Amino acid sequence: MSSVKPFAFVLMPFSKQFDDIYKLGIKETAESSGVVAERVDEQHFDETILERIYRQIENCDFVIADMTNQNPNVFYEVGYAHAKGKKCALITQNVSDIPFDLQHHTHVIYDGTIVDLKAKLGPKIEWLKAESLRRNEERINATHSTDAGYLDKKAYRHTGTMNLEITLRNGSKQRSPEIEAYY
Repeated sequence: MSSVKPFAFVLMPFSKQFDDIYKLGIKETAESSGVVAERVDEQHFDETILERIYRQIENCDFVIADMTNQNPNVFYEVGYAHAKGKKCALITQNVSDIPFDLQHHTHVIYDGTIVDLKAKLGPKIEWLKAESLRRNEERINATHSTDAGYLDKKAYRHTGTMNLEITLRNGSKQRSPEIEAYY
């Protein structure tokens, strides 16, 4: 199993009103589950903030988004995450903050207290973490290296070799006698 912790990208308004909810409710709950949770305002980067948000959504294992007060930036970013096929933990303090188009998604509805948020968000994070690890085990990864070193950005073709290692695991407790060989 990998020692790299899953990464949850947190989408929420940047306001003092949400500081404790983020630091004590979301971040601490994620950390107690072995998940790294960050907002974009905690990171250092050279690109525009929107480019960074796009990249973090694409690279995260899952998203945690506070929909409270129907912040349009958060809604836009959640839409992008959904378009990228990312799993999302949608949280809100008030059921009336859930727009029609998102009502079919499950939401963690907390009463505005950190205690309630932690109690309800913890199991959701554990599920998302397990789903993330399961998906990552199913993923095929290929690494390409070249002895030539630098590849010109304009080069669209490169000749080389690639080693592909495939690990097949029988997830059941029984052998599969009908499978004799893999080719």
